[in-house]
Amino acid sequence: MPPGRLAPTGSGGPSAQPAGPARPAQPTSPAEREPILDLLRGVALLGILLVNIELMRGPDLYTLLSGQTPPEGSQADSIASFAVGWLASGKFISSFSILFGIGAALIVARAQQRGHEPRGLLARRYGVLMAFGLAHMVLLFPGDILFVYGVTGMILLGFVGVRPRTALWWSAGLLGGIALLTTAFVGIGLLIGDVEVSDDDPFVTAVEDFADTRREQAVDAFTDGHYGQIVVANLWQAAFVQAGQLFAIPWILGLFLFGFAVGRSGMVADLGAHRRRLTWAAGVGLGVGLPLNLVLGMAGPLATGGALGAGDVDGILAAATVAELVGAPVLAVGYLAGIALLALRIGVPGPLTAVGRMALSAYLLQSAFALVVFAGFGLYDQLTPASGLLVVAGIWAVLLIVCPWWLRAFRFGPVEWLWRSLSYGRRQPMRRRAPDPAPA
Repeated sequence: MPPGRLAPTGSGGPSAQPAGPARPAQPTSPAEREPILDLLRGVALLGILLVNIELMRGPDLYTLLSGQTPPEGSQADSIASFAVGWLASGKFISSFSILFGIGAALIVARAQQRGHEPRGLLARRYGVLMAFGLAHMVLLFPGDILFVYGVTGMILLGFVGVRPRTALWWSAGLLGGIALLTTAFVGIGLLIGDVEVSDDDPFVTAVEDFADTRREQAVDAFTDGHYGQIVVANLWQAAFVQAGQLFAIPWILGLFLFGFAVGRSGMVADLGAHRRRLTWAAGVGLGVGLPLNLVLGMAGPLATGGALGAGDVDGILAAATVAELVGAPVLAVGYLAGIALLALRIGVPGPLTAVGRMALSAYLLQSAFALVVFAGFGLYDQLTPASGLLVVAGIWAVLLIVCPWWLRAFRFGPVEWLWRSLSYGRRQPMRRRAPDPAPA
């Protein structure tokens, strides 16, 4: 099947109706998948590691919580932080959220065409995803996003029956409202200015001491400790990171609903027929999003405000907070539309598409590889932002080899297979049949 067209069973629009008796629910087969959507997932999956590596490579989060800033690095480190903040921070989680909503829309259409109520299937799917997320944040990487996606997916169930236009209005309302509220709070904070806090304030001292203790615990666990100590360190860090991500659920839901509206509109059923819309989205997304995200470059991936020697740190961080809520999704849409247009013109690269087809397995593999590099080889708290990108490149290379190799023999990634089997309540076929396409 050429890129840009979905099989009829995966493209049902908002008015899709079951034809005949209900047929057993089953996941989309490899032959029915849209390769451009898999390509977009692959790009987003690899891109998100550019940001996650900042939490993986050391305890800088605790340094920030203790009221300090990480030490300044070389000019190469400043440039790397600027580039990642500008081009990656917030953009790939936005892309994943939009694609998550599109995927939900396709599952709904497929279930309705087979005469099934989709909410039960989606609820099981998101419940399993939450379980994966809990295991991931404790065993591998405390910055996990799967748990929050599962929680937000449960809320998305309330919107399954809405029309695409209604979902789009809800998306605009959520994203716009959150941006306005955040802008108001940030503006009030800047007007009030810094509150003078005594150096011996007991609360501040307790927080800083706690963060310092956790920082030392994390360094000891990853450099000289055993795996059990790493799990304990992950638990503490996950408590901080996940609490912050739970507050982002309304924003993520807004992006889910945007993707859900796109998926239910039928646009992704034949991307080739919507080149004009894609061109408009790419032009606006890149043209508006790139300048809007410049302040995120100045803030850096962890929002320290230190990239390229930025002076007004408070002002930069305030602007970056708003920019991430508004500018990151706009640029993400530009990325998605631009890559889709490029794929329609030149085709889809097999290795990247393979990564997208097994994005969940690849996401967990990224964390496992990073854990081996930083804990197994003693590189935790040793690498800078620039040298950390070498680890990113190495993990990318491994995934671009391993994923196509795996899919030559199997229909799904191993975690995707487990996810589908648990969601559909029966063991799914794993080995690839001869007619199924394998990425080059």
